[in-house]
Amino acid sequence: MYLLIYVMQMDLFYSLLPSSNPVESVTIGFFDGCHLGHQALLSFLTKFPSKSGVITFSQHPEHTLSNSPPETITSLEERVQLLAGCGIDYLAVLPFNQEIANQEAEPFIQSIYKTLRPSRIVLGYDSRLGKGGLGTAQTLRPFAASLGISLEEVPPLQIEGTIVSSRKIRQFLRKKDLCSAEKFLGRPFSYTGKVAHGRGIGASFGYATINLPLTHSLLPLGVYTCTIVIEGFSYAGVMNLGMAPTMQRHQLCLEAHILDFSEDLYDKSITVIPEQFLREEKLFSSKDELVLAIQEDIRQARLNKNR
Repeated sequence: MYLLIYVMQMDLFYSLLPSSNPVESVTIGFFDGCHLGHQALLSFLTKFPSKSGVITFSQHPEHTLSNSPPETITSLEERVQLLAGCGIDYLAVLPFNQEIANQEAEPFIQSIYKTLRPSRIVLGYDSRLGKGGLGTAQTLRPFAASLGISLEEVPPLQIEGTIVSSRKIRQFLRKKDLCSAEKFLGRPFSYTGKVAHGRGIGASFGYATINLPLTHSLLPLGVYTCTIVIEGFSYAGVMNLGMAPTMQRHQLCLEAHILDFSEDLYDKSITVIPEQFLREEKLFSSKDELVLAIQEDIRQARLNKNR
């Protein structure tokens, strides 16, 4: 709810459009996960009294640049809300298409200058702009200075000697290392979305579930204990991340049972925080065997809740 308020207070555009006032401090990046390293950069950006802005992209640049784009930590909607929560005043979400991929870094900076009139551009230590990724803070500084722009570079943030990065967090998640992912994100890893209508199979067993359709999952498929956040309130639960092979769903979905909860949540926005891995997803020989497994999963979730 609070993140939604932040979005309402921020100028949000889906192209590079002028703001009502000059956006004097600007940064550029994808910001997947909006982790502690990103937050350090954005904290530096917003420390100045002038208006601050972020230019980001609707999809990862590798979707256009290669055939193997990384699976993202956060959806575009989550990224927008997280960026808004960092206190920026302006956000432009651009499509990373072939036109942008082929644009040299200097014309890209010039288009930002003409539209937003920044006096300061802040880049991360690993930022690469323009065709071939040839534009760095060092190479672009003279050109930026010719426009009256101070170009500043923020060094990497390290935790226990490891640079905080989206790539590292993806590795943690693939290994089910939720504790390390949380340490680097600065918050628990989670899934956020609107509850979709399912087939009601869980309810027919006496264990109603909520469903969040997913396009991908960095976290390995399986059953986890979880916390479900609904309108600011937290509830314990158990979630299945996968295809539900016994029920022959054939579509990736997050399905969660909330302990001691019976309200209708269809079309409501919720957040699901996976916690402890319980077991891999499996094909059961019968529905009775599946129900026994669900009962054991719920028992484990209750134990986790009472710790």
